[in-house]
Amino acid sequence: MAQLLGIDTATLAVLAGMALLTPSATQAGECADVPHLVSRSQGFGRTWVEYEQPSDPAWGYPVPQTDHFWLSLPEKPSASPPLCVVLHSAGGNGREPFQPICAPHHERGTYGDASFYVLCLDCARNRSQDWWWGLEELKRRPQPYSAELVPTEKRVLATIAWAVREFKIDPNRIYLSGISMGGSGTLGIGLNHGDIFAAISVVVPAGIEHMQARLHPPLRYDPPPLVNVSSHLDSYARGQEQLLEIFAANRYALVFAWEPFGHAAVRIAECHPSVYDTPWLTIRRNEAYPVFTRATTDQNYPGWNDGARADQRGQINGWFRWKTLEDSPNSLAMELRLVNKKELRHSCDPPGEAITAVTFRRLQRFALTPGQTYQWSISAEGEPMKAGSNKVDVDGLAHLDAVHVTERPVVVRLTR
Repeated sequence: MAQLLGIDTATLAVLAGMALLTPSATQAGECADVPHLVSRSQGFGRTWVEYEQPSDPAWGYPVPQTDHFWLSLPEKPSASPPLCVVLHSAGGNGREPFQPICAPHHERGTYGDASFYVLCLDCARNRSQDWWWGLEELKRRPQPYSAELVPTEKRVLATIAWAVREFKIDPNRIYLSGISMGGSGTLGIGLNHGDIFAAISVVVPAGIEHMQARLHPPLRYDPPPLVNVSSHLDSYARGQEQLLEIFAANRYALVFAWEPFGHAAVRIAECHPSVYDTPWLTIRRNEAYPVFTRATTDQNYPGWNDGARADQRGQINGWFRWKTLEDSPNSLAMELRLVNKKELRHSCDPPGEAITAVTFRRLQRFALTPGQTYQWSISAEGEPMKAGSNKVDVDGLAHLDAVHVTERPVVVRLTR
């Protein structure tokens, strides 16, 4: 099964619903019951397939249940298609994302182009056991679930594993997205599973408790980059300050925008253009990525329910774009730049320059060990600009301070 999925055995164990912190304690196995097709229909210009799914005893539901989920089929099939997984809000169910997935300009988030499968999961049908994507069960029974996935989390990951196998999904292009309650679930399930998700996106996430329960450094895998569109005037937005602190302190990748529109996901198009058009669905799980911190182009988040401070609209890290050029045993090269005005669908004026700290994560072949010395250089159009040497930090990360980034690409290269 691992070969069919293109995923290693440790990852497969997590996908199959094994213990979160002790993956070697049990052996991964096939699901006892396979989802079966219920209906196939057309809606909002796409083909939708509905499946019924009996619960697997391995997931640990106290009361067995039956769930339904939906797949939006790609309009342009390919040999190794990407997958976007969507978790719905407390006001809806698995059908909630149908219209926005197909809507022009993606008013409630981006779910991929015509090549994507979109998997819409449900936690409303059996809400007594599943509600808030497993957070409520985790709070009811912190033991044993502080060290093990709750049944809902296991079901979500096992369903993704089934879809990957069934539709030959590219295992390096699996994405997770959620709105409101679904945003809470996306933070809790997605950030701790960098071995599965290439990147994740949340819109007006309803709390960070699920994330706080699961995101305990040091992580076994680099967390997927997060795109977060929130509102400080949202009654559910308590905790976004802590999220920003956690990401900055641990140097996790974050693109963040806020607007004073409250808990209104339908107004996502009003968010900062650089964040709204972040190409998060092109990020690959098998490619290195940069983490930007303390950028001079960042605005200051005003804080929850503060409508008086400056920067009532703002962004963090939205202007940056990157491309990994090389990731070999002896060299890592990454192109960094600011987004071009012509790349954005909404009019705005990008800054001329940003000065930022840069950390490099999800390295594939350029392996680093704490305390190791590496050489670094920065060039533009082949002309050297700066060079020096650094030591890998205690977390095994390479980090550069005060990197100048403009619309003209610069290449940062690390060598042994």
